[in-house]
Amino acid sequence: MVLFGICGELGSGKTLSLTYLTFRNWFYRKMKVFSNYHLFGIPYYYIEYVSQFNYMKDGVACMDELWRVCDARMSRTTKNQFTADILARSRKRHLTYLFTAQVLDTVDGRIRKVQDFTAIPVLNRLETVCRLAIFRTGYPKAKNLMKTVYFYTQDHPIYIGEYGARILNFMRMYDTDEEVDMEDDSKNPVAKPPRLIFQPNYNPAHGYECDCEECGTKYFERWEDADKYAEEYWKNKIDEYLKSLSKEQ
Repeated sequence: MVLFGICGELGSGKTLSLTYLTFRNWFYRKMKVFSNYHLFGIPYYYIEYVSQFNYMKDGVACMDELWRVCDARMSRTTKNQFTADILARSRKRHLTYLFTAQVLDTVDGRIRKVQDFTAIPVLNRLETVCRLAIFRTGYPKAKNLMKTVYFYTQDHPIYIGEYGARILNFMRMYDTDEEVDMEDDSKNPVAKPPRLIFQPNYNPAHGYECDCEECGTKYFERWEDADKYAEEYWKNKIDEYLKSLSKEQ
């Protein structure tokens, strides 16, 4: 289990960095993805109800504004139970938690005490490069700085085997205007299983999970099928990119 928090003000690149880390954990580390916000180009289980946290195991849970949602939607009892589950069960469930928070003080104190890493993103003026300073523990102080990562927000390279293509655009892998929320259905005796989704493209005029030819939303029963479908999608994207380069030459 890893607890990785991303902290920053509005517009600092928190969700962008969360999406970047989520893609890397899925594509390069082959981890199963659970998310409480919509992702595009990444297969994921959509966690829209509090009860669905119980379905998460053996993967990476990317939770945008997790603690704001907890404060707004969960009763004190449910929130305490949720925090206790993270502390007591996540390691046995082999879960990595990636979450964002505007202010670290909003994160439950019990979580911060055992938090493994804290990251602070900073975008350049043109928002083309993000600098991600990563600190050990839940207290980002200079003495705890571990490393600094830089990534392109657009035209970021993706590698499959020996081939590489600068086709990743993390700003298009989520909707910056999405208002993340979750319903507290913890008293529901029958939990609704999360949907397994892969949506390659997103058109704001169409809405989330549009299944038109442009947006191409697909639903799956098994993670293996969604993972294979998404990987083939990116392989085809690289092939198209390489063919376009050969034509230009």
